[in-house]
Amino acid sequence: MKYCVIGLGIFGRHLCTHLASLGAEVLGIDPREENVAAVKDVVDVAVELDFTDPVPFAQFPIRDMDAVVIAVGDNFEASMMLTLRMRELGAKKIICRVLSPMHERLLRLLKVDRLVVPEEFAARGLAHSMMISGVIDGYDLGDGHVIIEATVPAGLAGKTLEQTALIFRKYSILLITVKRLVSHPLLGKILPAPADMGDDDEDRATLGVPKLDVEFKADDLLVLFGAEKNLPRFLDAVSRLEPTPPAADASVAEKK
Repeated sequence: MKYCVIGLGIFGRHLCTHLASLGAEVLGIDPREENVAAVKDVVDVAVELDFTDPVPFAQFPIRDMDAVVIAVGDNFEASMMLTLRMRELGAKKIICRVLSPMHERLLRLLKVDRLVVPEEFAARGLAHSMMISGVIDGYDLGDGHVIIEATVPAGLAGKTLEQTALIFRKYSILLITVKRLVSHPLLGKILPAPADMGDDDEDRATLGVPKLDVEFKADDLLVLFGAEKNLPRFLDAVSRLEPTPPAADASVAEKK
């Protein structure tokens, strides 16, 4: 897959990094030398180019790109000009960062393939984490449905997905995956998540599609999908489940 990212601010740089990590070929373009330098070791090609001059963009294989992302975050005029220029150059798909309601309206008139508002996504995720106890992050899918990351309620710890399937079904909640703390290769022990962050993905492994026999641990993170109105009810309901008693120590049992 080949992508062109125009605008290498914070959003554009993160996008380039993630695309490259997934194996995509990435062309990054920005008028600021420091922004280009920040991604030159990450992307395949990083170019310093003035946005206000549309002519030089013809040198790039825009038609061959699977998508062009206009990630400009501070220049309405440049964003509009770039959108029109990418159309002229035959871009297959244009994804545009929205700067304002008026900008969004104009982009829709231009029939841009996809509109992105990073700040809105971040704000919605923060709102979910602030309003629902145990939620660390959230992603609003629209139409009243969300994906959230949540700590394991006390009532779930020690139980399996099979044992709790009825309550998941009752609230129409789908368990997408489980993120679990992993042993440190040097210390050989489980590392706790930083208290002030709530989670550190570098110390967690994603378990993939959960099987019915997966047992929830107290320090797991659950990635859940469901209706926004049902998720708080579900988390409250499972927190009220009878806690699973700790397993007896095998050595103690043998002595008895």
